[in-house]
Amino acid sequence: MKTERMMTGRGLQGFAWVLTTLAMALTSTGCGDECVDDFDCRDKGAAPAGQSYICAENKCELTSVPVPDAGTSTDAGTSTDAGTTTDAGTSTDAGTGSDAGTTTDAGTETDAGTTTDAGTETDAGTEADAGTDPCEAATYDPKLGTLQLQSGFVAGEAASLPAAAGPVGVTPGPTYSLYTVVSDGYSGPHALYSLGTWPQVSLGTAPLFDVAAPADRGPSASLFLSPFVETDGQRVLTGYTKSGAGFPGSVGVYDVSTPSSSTYVSAPSNFSAGVVQGAFLINGGGLDTVSAGLAVYALKTDSSPFTSLKVGTLPPETGGSGFTAVSTNGVAMIGYFSDDTFLNEGRAVAPAAITEALRSGTPFAVADAPALDVGSNFVAASGHGEGVSVLRGDYVPPDYNFAGTDVSRFAFTVAGAGETVTVGARQPVLVYVDQCTSVTGMTAIGSDLLVGVDDKNGARLVRIQQAPQLR
Repeated sequence: MKTERMMTGRGLQGFAWVLTTLAMALTSTGCGDECVDDFDCRDKGAAPAGQSYICAENKCELTSVPVPDAGTSTDAGTSTDAGTTTDAGTSTDAGTGSDAGTTTDAGTETDAGTTTDAGTETDAGTEADAGTDPCEAATYDPKLGTLQLQSGFVAGEAASLPAAAGPVGVTPGPTYSLYTVVSDGYSGPHALYSLGTWPQVSLGTAPLFDVAAPADRGPSASLFLSPFVETDGQRVLTGYTKSGAGFPGSVGVYDVSTPSSSTYVSAPSNFSAGVVQGAFLINGGGLDTVSAGLAVYALKTDSSPFTSLKVGTLPPETGGSGFTAVSTNGVAMIGYFSDDTFLNEGRAVAPAAITEALRSGTPFAVADAPALDVGSNFVAASGHGEGVSVLRGDYVPPDYNFAGTDVSRFAFTVAGAGETVTVGARQPVLVYVDQCTSVTGMTAIGSDLLVGVDDKNGARLVRIQQAPQLR
């Protein structure tokens, strides 16, 4: 099953922090392969003349395209030239390809009205009329483009996002340091960079950390970078997977104050992550020596060396990994792809349940937590104050490109010493009125939401704050 995901790598015009590339969800039956159908091979670009890409055994391969007999199937003169359609030889001879009337009728081949009518073939107004593109005539807000900010929220500072930037992570504050992953295609290099401090955003001049473990570097390596950068202020977490049984991969932990203490931990099928007190939560297929299939794992950072354990069991209808987001009041939205609804789903796990699982090693059951009533598919999630926000939308035929509808927030109310959570009703934050401006990513910045947007005016980050009366 496919799911939209934030990609890293070639900048916003390729497949960096954008939601325009379909990628495989990290499921138990097929994630990490190059393709599952011919549609996935479009990232290969245009095929050589006379060939096309097909998906064969989860790899994109070239195949020859049969060329039809132009005289039989594509001769415009045959089907539109009155001289051709009244030639008795043409209309009654079943062997179209050998009828001399078809191939030598001067009316067919040289009727200038049919083949060279400039008004029909070259009318520049028809082909390039800018008026046919609604985005050319749309009105763009300097920060949000054509996205519409909803009641209860305000747009704060905005900053241009460097073209090479991938997913963005932000430290807890009060000084907000930003980090990103820069990648040069599947074979790399893949590196963690500083993005400065908010709102002075700029790409660092030198990499801080190689995202790929030593054994996975080099021109022959092909990595699928995970769509997250998470930080607790002392460490920065990144990840990737590879093709192969169980979709092996690793997470990298960069130590901000002591880079020499940075490390890598095996993490097959890692798809999303979040930060809780004393640990990183990882939604994937295992961590270090702990392997229990698709589940929620924790890398405990409050001890040295780090320890790994399974802390959450996903619902039985889980068909693939999902999104993870943590609110400022300690609730973790744990996501999964449901084989029942064929949608990404999310549930709000209480802080006390997470704390107990970290202490005892007994996993909580995600199915026991209250569900978010998203009402559609969603393809990104982020903590947003005492709640989370999700990017809603779905895949639209015939090309099945993702079309966003809105960013919506769900408030979490915690009671009973952190043992219970109540999920509030969906509250729209940003609404799409068209597809001229797109949301390319979301991450928390303090109690606010940092949204990546992209349109004809470039890529940028915008801080979305709750109106003072709602804080």
